[in-house]
Amino acid sequence: MTEELEKFLPGEEDDTPFMDPAAKVMGDVEIGGNALLFPGCVIEADDSEVDIAEESIIMNRASLRSTKDNPVSIGKNTVISHGARLEGCIIGEDTLIGMDSVVMDGAEIGDKAIIGTDTIVPENMQIPDRKVAVGKPAEIIEDVSKEDLEKIDQIRTTLHEKRTELRMIWERGERFDVFEAPKRPDDILEDKEIEGKDMERQEVPSLEELKDKFKELKKNNQTF
Repeated sequence: MTEELEKFLPGEEDDTPFMDPAAKVMGDVEIGGNALLFPGCVIEADDSEVDIAEESIIMNRASLRSTKDNPVSIGKNTVISHGARLEGCIIGEDTLIGMDSVVMDGAEIGDKAIIGTDTIVPENMQIPDRKVAVGKPAEIIEDVSKEDLEKIDQIRTTLHEKRTELRMIWERGERFDVFEAPKRPDDILEDKEIEGKDMERQEVPSLEELKDKFKELKKNNQTF
């Protein structure tokens, strides 16, 4: 960190959450201290409130939407990964929601739980504390280990370090190139033409296949 940036370092008492200008927040949203909202995430609270507790992190392209019957509640120190979609659900503290996973209306996820990548948690399903769930629909496959919690803590620490850097950069009126605002749809189409007829529908893997894949990912440190 350069001396030029250090003068913009927030004070120890400053726990203001950081919301990237490319993040979108609408409606009755409460964001706790030291929370971090990355570019491209969308928070919608038109029908009821969305509560994001302190120290929680909402990653790029994640979507949180309350429903008429159920608000969204994100517990302290929780990480919502890239592309995850949450609707009218409760997420506990110190929990990790994996990339591109879906947690549906009325579902409840406990504390220190892990929802694996590309998992679908159905409506009103409950995942207890310290459990790992994967699959479409989600099924509990094992307990969260001490090693898992340490890995999540490392992820969270790294992301919060980014939060401090981002706040300093914005105080200076600049940004890291890596956090550019998402491209406009017409820009994306110019880069790569997408033809729906060439897209093949993927088969949903069995639970046994998912369990084997999850174990392999853990060995290669790619679970999250």
